Amino acid sequence: MTSIKARLNRSRLGKDGLYPLVIQIIYNRVKREMYTPYRLKSSEFDACGERAVTDSRSKIRAAEIREVNEYLVYIKEELEKVERSLAGQGEYTSADIVHRYKARNDLGNFFIYADSQINELESSGKNGTAANYRSAVNAFGRFIGCREIALDALSKKTVEGFMAFQKQQGNNPNTVVFYVKQLRAIYNKADEDGLVHSSCDPFHHLRLKGSQTPKRAISKKEIGRIVELDLKGKHCHLELARDLFQFSLYTRGMAFVDMCYLKKENIAGNMLVYRRRKTDQLLQVKIEPGLKALIRKYEDTDSAYLLPMLRGDDSYKGYRYIQRRLNKRIREIGGILGFDFPLTFYVARHTWATLAHEQGVPLSVISEGMGHTSEKTTHIYVANLSHRIIDRANRTVINSWK
Repeated sequence: MTSIKARLNRSRLGKDGLYPLVIQIIYNRVKREMYTPYRLKSSEFDACGERAVTDSRSKIRAAEIREVNEYLVYIKEELEKVERSLAGQGEYTSADIVHRYKARNDLGNFFIYADSQINELESSGKNGTAANYRSAVNAFGRFIGCREIALDALSKKTVEGFMAFQKQQGNNPNTVVFYVKQLRAIYNKADEDGLVHSSCDPFHHLRLKGSQTPKRAISKKEIGRIVELDLKGKHCHLELARDLFQFSLYTRGMAFVDMCYLKKENIAGNMLVYRRRKTDQLLQVKIEPGLKALIRKYEDTDSAYLLPMLRGDDSYKGYRYIQRRLNKRIREIGGILGFDFPLTFYVARHTWATLAHEQGVPLSVISEGMGHTSEKTTHIYVANLSHRIIDRANRTVINSWK
């Protein structure tokens, strides 16, 4: 028979006159104690009822006491579940109960806290961020060799060791930086939640420098080749991928995820009005003739979606499935055309920015048109492409003395 009771540890009276509230677990006459986050006066605990009480007229203290009792109900139920689970597996000890509970519920454990954040993100529909966190946490778990490390045990040396391990595994610098940034975001959130007690930030002054990813925009001639490509007799997803590439160009480089989730209600007169899923920024795009033709081509009276990607399954899993399929098809189009670079939907976004830049459109206008929250982001799109304008200017100067 296992005894699980709440009690005050009266041998640990604090300077504040409060006693730690603990959960006492006794099995086979062996006792273990688990400390709760709460401390109470002797008069604030009913030992027989195993509950906190107060005669204070303070509404704040009354609310705190209610919180204590809610916690006691929760933790005792959880410990009883653990005990029943262990009993079904055979022999166990009171220490096993404590260890198993902490392994599942101790938010001071980095991995348990990370899992709680991932679950919270998924519940709120932020599946992309949740997936990013999960990939980084899984990679970190493979490095640690288990899923047990306290938030306060994380050190700069541990993080640097993880980075070195990733490089040894053949991951490029951008992947390593991506993983570390996800881990840092989780750690910072834990710190905000008051779960970090160490004064040493393991991510402080960490050198996070990835390799520069080649930016690729295509020319007007290359756009024409994509548009005019004969895809008769080819897989239907090839034509859809090509049309989405054009759709993005017509909509100031709309991101693939935003195209997927467009609904008919996003059309207001001759405007396409939507919010970027990445930044929640509201954008309005005039529906030009080419865009109108694409919308009509994929019109489906039985679906709320504007385009056909999510009509069968609009879950995150369904989105990821169609994303992978169409990413493959757009690269295939690049292969058919003999491009010496990977053709992606991102190329359409980058191309719109480049063409606008070359036409003399101010950076501020390009930034607003693409839904960037900062012109610094737009600079990334156009910085490596300005050389075309500069090269033309250089040719003009050279021709002037010839």
